Amino acid sequence: MRCPCVLYALLTLGFCGAFVQAQDSGRLLLADDDIQEVNITKLTSVNYRKGKPLPADIQNLDGKRVRIEGYMALGTLEGVDSFEFVPESCECGRSKVQHFIDVTIEEGLTTFRPGRITLEGVFSVGEKEEDGFVVSLYRLTIRSLDDEE
Repeated sequence: MRCPCVLYALLTLGFCGAFVQAQDSGRLLLADDDIQEVNITKLTSVNYRKGKPLPADIQNLDGKRVRIEGYMALGTLEGVDSFEFVPESCECGRSKVQHFIDVTIEEGLTTFRPGRITLEGVFSVGEKEEDGFVVSLYRLTIRSLDDEE
């Protein structure tokens, strides 16, 4: 049970708008004000070279909660827990590592959605390597596709 004194202090000091009084897996959930809007076109138009740092404003998104609009890549498989997210509906994803966001779904599986969708989740930035190859620069972990618009 939460101490009413702490809640009163937060309300009195004006901090109530910053937090939602709920917990998820031991983490305090942030209010919508703390979700950063991200432009997928800005991310995917970066001039990337392996080992070269990404722009600081993109690096600063690492670990942040974001909201981003885009499309599931054509060819997204049904019934899996991940997919590629792209800026345009006609893009198939993996042409270049900076041209897509790898999305992982924590609860549930994919159902292909052909229209523009908005995703919210925790964003990760940086080179992810497998077998000596960079396989992604951007990753987004979302709770569920059912929660998305």
